[in-house]
Amino acid sequence: MQRLKGNELRFFLSGWKEIASYLGMGVRTVQRYEREMGLPIHRPTGKSRGTVIATKAELDRWLIAGATQINSRPRAVDDRTNRVAADFLRVDSEIALTFSGMALAASDPETRRRRVEIARKAYDSIMHLRQNTVLSSAQRDGLDASLQRLKSELQSIDQRF
Repeated sequence: MQRLKGNELRFFLSGWKEIASYLGMGVRTVQRYEREMGLPIHRPTGKSRGTVIATKAELDRWLIAGATQINSRPRAVDDRTNRVAADFLRVDSEIALTFSGMALAASDPETRRRRVEIARKAYDSIMHLRQNTVLSSAQRDGLDASLQRLKSELQSIDQRF
């Protein structure tokens, strides 16, 4: 890295404390923003740890460009949340199918009613959660098949009893 002249130093911030102070945030927040949201930090040594510097101009541009992202969740959190939601949809559809099958086999009307109610609530929660979950084509096909089967079983129960 080339040596900076005296007047050029006023455009650079050195260390997490200086950068955090300039941004009006805590050090750990700034470190998290660098890690998860691409805050423009440079490491003169080229190592992943150690001395950090930043230019005021880059930080200002990052703030302006990402002002809407600063209070949003990091992408990594969104990806994990989506994976958990997709898994929940799959498991919940299996549970709902189990309860609808148990309802079909139940001889006691009250037991059958409770099991159908559980299956319908699961179906409703799946349909609600599905709107905000990104599914792969395989996940979507599997879920659609389960939901179609569940809907068919619930209709069969309504017709029989």
